Amino acid sequence: MASMFLAVWLEDTDPGGTRHLILLAIGLMAVAIAVMAIIMVAIAVKALKAIKEVSSTAEEVKLKLMPLMDEVLQISKTSRVLLEDAAPKVKIISDNLVKTTETLVETSKIARGTAQRIEVTVTDANLRTQRQVARVDGMVTAALTTTQEVADTIAHGIKVPAQKIAVMLTQAKVVAEGLLAKVKGMAAASPFGSRQSPE
Repeated sequence: MASMFLAVWLEDTDPGGTRHLILLAIGLMAVAIAVMAIIMVAIAVKALKAIKEVSSTAEEVKLKLMPLMDEVLQISKTSRVLLEDAAPKVKIISDNLVKTTETLVETSKIARGTAQRIEVTVTDANLRTQRQVARVDGMVTAALTTTQEVADTIAHGIKVPAQKIAVMLTQAKVVAEGLLAKVKGMAAASPFGSRQSPE
């Protein structure tokens, strides 16, 4: 803007008009400087208020954080003491865990080997048992067959003579009945057979 006024002043041949323009430019500059000064003062006042608020807030935060910081320091000291106290115990526990793990590995190897031996033994015992069961089954089957044959032989031995005796008894009965019938027939034909006994 100042360069425009300068250019207008250099072109203008009228010295009275130029002075007027110079005064006008100076007046405008003075007003602009005054407005800038007012704005700067307002900014400074606002900045001071903001600084006061920030400092009071910082003071409040400091008052509230200091006890917390003391607590944190106390906790960190206690934690450090606990860690220093627990470090040997943790080392012992970790050493024991390593030993236990090694023992478990060895035990699992032993158990695996034992399980394999037991499996072989059980398989062998199972095969032997199956063979013995088959042998006993054959023996029982043979004994049952023999018993059945003996029972059949005994039954046959009793049945055949019993049948012969029954046939003989039947024949004897038939013979006895025949004889009895002949005797009755002869008695009826005899002279004595028709007599009646006295009364």
